[in-house]
Amino acid sequence: MPFDPCDREVFWQAFQEQREFTLQLVAPLSEAVLCAQPHPLYSPVGWHLGHIGYTEAFWLLPERSAICERDRYWYAADGRPKVERQYLPPYNELLNYLAEIRQRTGDRLYTLTAEQWQRELRLWWWILQHEAQHTETMQMVLAMQGIFTTLPPSPSCPQKPQQIPAGSYVVGGEDPLALDNEQPIQSIELLPFTIDAAPVTWREFLAFVEAGGYQRREWWSSRGWEWRKAEEITSPFYPIPENLDLPMWGLSFYEAEAYGHFRGKRLPSEREWEIAAQQGLLNKGYVWEWTQSPFAPYPGFQSYPYRGYSAPYFDGEHFVLKGGSHWTRPLLKRPSFRNWYSRTTREVFAGARYVDQEDLMAQ
Repeated sequence: MPFDPCDREVFWQAFQEQREFTLQLVAPLSEAVLCAQPHPLYSPVGWHLGHIGYTEAFWLLPERSAICERDRYWYAADGRPKVERQYLPPYNELLNYLAEIRQRTGDRLYTLTAEQWQRELRLWWWILQHEAQHTETMQMVLAMQGIFTTLPPSPSCPQKPQQIPAGSYVVGGEDPLALDNEQPIQSIELLPFTIDAAPVTWREFLAFVEAGGYQRREWWSSRGWEWRKAEEITSPFYPIPENLDLPMWGLSFYEAEAYGHFRGKRLPSEREWEIAAQQGLLNKGYVWEWTQSPFAPYPGFQSYPYRGYSAPYFDGEHFVLKGGSHWTRPLLKRPSFRNWYSRTTREVFAGARYVDQEDLMAQ
């Protein structure tokens, strides 16, 4: 049966499946792990649980003012500094909080008229995707503590580079799941290019390390080299796994860029990546993949559901990642989905694939 995002029952099933995943993720964790903050830029896993519930109540419940005034300090993104978020209510209180809000949102969902549901369904799907994104961040926080819930498989065939012909293509999304930065859809003209079928593996990246990649200036951009020196970066962020044929993760943009120069290749533009993915030519979903493209609005962009969701990051400092990782929920693994991080971020489950250097880039 085709997936119909306008069907209320389809939404509710997806909503509940995501919550089941969230609860299974945290079920085996101790209070100490839930409250741990292994990196100053990332909140503890337990805070993310509270934030998921708070955001659901804020946007979906008419009585949100009473609930959210009570809990804003604890769980709002601007409620308190990250360094203080390790101080949390007991685990059972967090679970009860999630359950209480889900009971109320579920009750409200089925009191909406058909007209109200059609008017609000984009918001409900946004909330579902918000939770899905936070569960990946929670897994990043666990990975920074040496806890991997699971590891990706080695990329499967085909491994040979894929050739994409020149032509007119359409990028972006317009269904109820499409986030504001994916809209509106647009037609583009694409030059021909050849793209790797799979992202770079640990084995391949370690060849760069062993060749002095972190010490040799010629493979780095000027900004990337200054960052590497200032931060004293000399090796990948995450520990090397036993299986070196797994896709590489934990790369910053600058490291991915330098490795491309080492290989005589370049990162794809996000449009090149999206078109190749649309045609089913990429082994994807192993790691997020850096592109050469700054995160920027499409012509006709309109913020949703609030200006602070995407627009503040259209600053030239955040770049687009595509594809989704092994730890990303399937709902988000669509060709049009745009993730974004600053070029110095290393903690994300991010790697890269490459395009032949001589191919002219489609912006």
